[in-house]
Amino acid sequence: MSRRWLHLAMALLTPLLIAGAGNGVWAHPHVLIGQTVRFIASNGQFTHVEVEWAFDPFSSDLEIAAIDDDKDGKLSPKEEKELEKIALPELKRFGYLTWINSAGKDDRPSQAPTFKARIDNPASFVPGGWAPVPDAVTSSPSAGAFMGKDLPKPEPGLRNLVYVLRYQLPKPSKKVSVMAIDSEDYIRIEANPKVPFATAGDDGKARCAVDKHPEIKAEYMRGYPFFADRVTCTLP
Repeated sequence: MSRRWLHLAMALLTPLLIAGAGNGVWAHPHVLIGQTVRFIASNGQFTHVEVEWAFDPFSSDLEIAAIDDDKDGKLSPKEEKELEKIALPELKRFGYLTWINSAGKDDRPSQAPTFKARIDNPASFVPGGWAPVPDAVTSSPSAGAFMGKDLPKPEPGLRNLVYVLRYQLPKPSKKVSVMAIDSEDYIRIEANPKVPFATAGDDGKARCAVDKHPEIKAEYMRGYPFFADRVTCTLP
């Protein structure tokens, strides 16, 4: 296990998960995340984006067991704050695994996001079976870890730990693109096929789409690249 993965795992998962990954329990990637991007507008321009990460149920249960101190199946304000203290500093080391384009250039977030977390019960996101699938910029989003739109229905008892990272844009913009990826692909982040994006404050005027970024990618196995799912919203 690389030193980079140890630091990144600390940001996203508990020592329980780190230990499991170190013992080779899982095939690559170790964690699957369904991402929803919410574009927030004011006065005819986007001002913020919220990146919502829903962790797969298995990974979620490991972390929930460690952070839900009172075992009530919810995150109290105190538990949420403790999780934030662990997650944000480590995520910052890796540029929050996110690129935001609001001025014609793909950049890491210029400011730290605000952090919220919750537990979805029943699960709002359950990935399909994962297999290494060759990806290309012409592929449809979510052609890898989630195996397209044929996602299984949530089973009773499955839960998701959900992070909500809210970023302020450097300046308001009418067009914004967001993509997130772990370059070593230990953590697979894909657009949630059911809800890849949402908008707020735009009065229904925004036009949004999901495609593959032509350059930002991960390739842990030669010949099996994964190009980041890119979500773009535009206002008239």
